[in-house]
Amino acid sequence: MQQLSSKTKKQITLWLGATLVMVLCMVFIGGVTRLTDSGLSMVQWRPLLGAIPPMNKQEWMDVFHQYQQFPEYKIVNHRMDLEEFKFIFFWEYFHRLFGRMIGLVFIVPYLYFLVRKKLNKSWNRKLLVALALGGSQGLLGWFMVKSGLVDRPDVSHFRLAAHFSLALIIMGYIYWLMLKLKDTSVELEEKLRVKARNLLTWFSSLLCVQIVYGAFVAGLDAGIGYNTFPKMGKNWIPRGMGSYDSVPQLIFESNVGVQFIHRCFGWMLFAFAVYFIYFAAKKLNPGKMRNIFYLISGMVFIQFVLGVSTLLSKVQISLASAHQMGACVLTLLTIKAIFDLTQVKKEDEISIKSADKTTA
Repeated sequence: MQQLSSKTKKQITLWLGATLVMVLCMVFIGGVTRLTDSGLSMVQWRPLLGAIPPMNKQEWMDVFHQYQQFPEYKIVNHRMDLEEFKFIFFWEYFHRLFGRMIGLVFIVPYLYFLVRKKLNKSWNRKLLVALALGGSQGLLGWFMVKSGLVDRPDVSHFRLAAHFSLALIIMGYIYWLMLKLKDTSVELEEKLRVKARNLLTWFSSLLCVQIVYGAFVAGLDAGIGYNTFPKMGKNWIPRGMGSYDSVPQLIFESNVGVQFIHRCFGWMLFAFAVYFIYFAAKKLNPGKMRNIFYLISGMVFIQFVLGVSTLLSKVQISLASAHQMGACVLTLLTIKAIFDLTQVKKEDEISIKSADKTTA
């Protein structure tokens, strides 16, 4: 298979790096849009013409009138005037516009590399997957918004969780491609490599569940209740846990159950972070692999503090936004650790296979 030239690798790395930064910014803008309750201000999805904002007073009155036909205005914002509407419209418009900008930043360089025949078949497929993921995110975003335009003035927290999770998948995939272009590896004894990989598998599984439940908390506004820590009110297990008709309703749809589970997983990740420090100090030699475990632990501690602070502040926008971005950083650090542990030098791979044959 034809290999990419070193120049092309550098160019693609810079391009993907710029895209990754923009996706991170997009997540931040999306978080602010959610926290300011702006996400339902644009009630139409126009992929092309939607990039043009209202240009005069009549056009503003038209989009405001469209908004007035839907539940959020009728139930929550019926006293809102045009100037207040312009504020929430701005955030949703900016969110969608920035998504279009990311599409352009990705597609134009991709076409350049394709036309100049700088890509082999393998990398062309990898980049097409990234393009498909980005397009799917746009569709999923509208699917999420539609859930708040029917009879309730809120989007489905399940769709919100799916939208945020896909954003992290896109970030992780782009970052993984960047790491593949660097083609680095870590020297580590095989038994130790397997143990570290198993630890990260458990940690990343817990992290995925925690991220989903964080989105549930956001979607249900579950952070508005029980703004005490470490207990929920006066109890470790809140009294409202037994008042629901079914277990699925308690763990997936109730504010109290979702917040309780989110707290529990936060404590579990905190415990993992403490063990990571011990494991890295005792088992890993000074170097890149030890440092990445320390960084993951440090980021977990920061996330824990940000989560508690967000809760105690009754979801202050700045703290909630920082907490969301912390989840992104923690995800990327975990992906970096997993990548390093899955990369084996060719000579190491040969020795491992030889050892396996000898054992057999």
